[in-house]
Amino acid sequence: MRAVSSVTVPDGTKLKHQPTKLMKTARIHLILAVLATVTANAAEPKPPMDRRPPPQPLLAALDKNRDGELSPDEITNAPTALDALDKDGDGALSPKEIKGKPPKKAAAGEAAAPPPDKMGPPPVILKTLDLDKDRSLSADEIEAASESLLMLDKDKDGTLSRKELSPGKPPKADPA
Repeated sequence: MRAVSSVTVPDGTKLKHQPTKLMKTARIHLILAVLATVTANAAEPKPPMDRRPPPQPLLAALDKNRDGELSPDEITNAPTALDALDKDGDGALSPKEIKGKPPKKAAAGEAAAPPPDKMGPPPVILKTLDLDKDRSLSADEIEAASESLLMLDKDKDGTLSRKELSPGKPPKADPA
């Protein structure tokens, strides 16, 4: 057994010192306890998102060649492409018809898509086509789709590039 040394403090009391080895052991135990706590509470890393989000239903309907851009022919044929989304045959597109099929359930480890009413602002194409801002497309809005889409053509080349179709504020209509 080791001898314990003592120290006298100014008021005359003697304090006993623990051996240095015991202090080192206590520090090691404290460090190990902190590491165990941190390790136990560490969050699992999220799996990397290696897939692109699905295309917007309106863009998917309009972009026949799936290149992410709208060519002059695709813009001209926009009313016909939008009519194909009209499942109930009423000549207009309801919000449900515009959103398309609900997303598939998320696989294990993937985040689920938010419910449709929590998805935030409408896509730029819907903002541009939906002239009365009711999140549906009337027969008149579908008929005017080609002219409405051309409002997004900032460089006036007749094609809507990915950049022109990216989210942002739709241009204001020219007062006529």
